[in-house]
Amino acid sequence: MYAVVKTGGKQYRVEKEDVVLVERLSANDGDQIVLDDVLMIGEGEKVTLGTPLVNDAAVMAQVIRQTRGPKITMIYKRRRKNSRRKQGHKQNLTLLKIVEIAETGGSKLAPKKAVAKPVETKAKVAAKPAATKAKVAAKPVETKAKVAAKPAATKAKVAAKPAATKTKKSTPKDK
Repeated sequence: MYAVVKTGGKQYRVEKEDVVLVERLSANDGDQIVLDDVLMIGEGEKVTLGTPLVNDAAVMAQVIRQTRGPKITMIYKRRRKNSRRKQGHKQNLTLLKIVEIAETGGSKLAPKKAVAKPVETKAKVAAKPAATKAKVAAKPVETKAKVAAKPAATKAKVAAKPAATKTKKSTPKDK
């Protein structure tokens, strides 16, 4: 069974389990929505045309995600005027998966809202950094003990070299 559905000013031929990119719909990821602008329903040789819509028909779809289309670049140029403009655009889209096509009883279809994800509390977030600070504080103490023995030898080499101060003399070119 297939249906022709109108949404976002465009028409789409859909079947059950199809995935379709349509113009942006106001719904969250995982929500189910009902598309009730059905223009035609067909099953084999049997085709039902609407005038303009099929009565009491609907298509149930689930929102997979909200996304954006490819970037479209427009360039405006006026010849011999040294005038150029470049403009880009990405269209907002919704990815839908068709769950059910109802030829009759479309008004009885009830969409389901997605289950909200639990939000972490601040107490859990604050507890994690405290544990990592203790680990970080313990590591430098160990490395300082190892490094403390080596710099004594390198300091002697550095002390042997005279410290030269460089002063730049001005030249006529600099003035």
